[in-house]
Amino acid sequence: MKTSVKILSLVLCLCLIITGLFGCSHKTDSTSVEPQNFRVTAYIVSDRLDETFDASNLDRVTDIILFGNATYDEQGKVNLSDSFESDVEFLRNLITNQRFYLNILGPSSQSQSDDWNEQMYDMADRNTAAFESGVLEAEIKNVLDKYDFDGIVFDYEFPLRKKDWKSFDKFIISLDSVLGDDYKIGMSMVGWNLKQSKEAMDATDFFEIMSYDLWDKEGNHATIDIAQDDIKQFEKKGYDKAKLDLGVPFYARPTTGDAYWYDYKSYCDDLDENGLYNDSATGLVFSFNTYDVIKEKTEMAIENGIGGMMVWHYSCDVPSDNEKSLFDAIDSAKQEAIANK
Repeated sequence: MKTSVKILSLVLCLCLIITGLFGCSHKTDSTSVEPQNFRVTAYIVSDRLDETFDASNLDRVTDIILFGNATYDEQGKVNLSDSFESDVEFLRNLITNQRFYLNILGPSSQSQSDDWNEQMYDMADRNTAAFESGVLEAEIKNVLDKYDFDGIVFDYEFPLRKKDWKSFDKFIISLDSVLGDDYKIGMSMVGWNLKQSKEAMDATDFFEIMSYDLWDKEGNHATIDIAQDDIKQFEKKGYDKAKLDLGVPFYARPTTGDAYWYDYKSYCDDLDENGLYNDSATGLVFSFNTYDVIKEKTEMAIENGIGGMMVWHYSCDVPSDNEKSLFDAIDSAKQEAIANK
């Protein structure tokens, strides 16, 4: 009898564990994305909008995210840079039928600590104050209305604690109710920090996977394996793959992880076969994504059925008539997929 009770107890425990495990994951039916609808999203940084701006790759872009000239403070007030209106007008005169989004940044950390976690906690507290202000939703809608954007994109790095995510989720759901069907909500996220609630996932229209500033054991930056793992993390969490864009870097980081960023266009002619550049000035080796790597990542994204690619950032690439153009690598993979459909 005691043995039977023990077996029954064990079975019940296993059932509870399995139920708990399945309760923590979100089952989402992913929508299939046809190659012709595959997005190519590019961040355009506002301080690159001058007479040197090269617009030749814009026809390969389906979605534009304007970055660097809009913020919100702890009181929930939206602040636009002095150049904001001219930046918007500059791009309006260049783009054709691309969707046009505004990225907005929140308060940065003011922590004096050298500990990265402490800095993130401080930043989260300041962002939470804005999310709970009760005014940020209307402030954002006013800007979108006035300047005729297609939506808003958040790059909030990173809400680490459960309470930080809870506040962010509640705000996104509230913002969605304010914006309704008139505007889209986008979000840049990393695969190792997916604590968003199911309700907030549903309220967000698209997600940019920040698959960069990550290294493998050999120091290679933003490898194909890292990208594959990031996609799997989002799938495991239950994100609709049609809402995902795989982020790729058009810049390099040193194999040591030091705080240097090198534009692809300035060094693409000096890379070895592995996309490495030895910088004699710093003594560092910089790891780039080459044409072949970007094309393979795009092919992988299409084969995995995700919605598109995201580029950080537009002005790092060479002009479109250069055979080493990374936008061409993305477009080539996309056009081949369309032709083979």
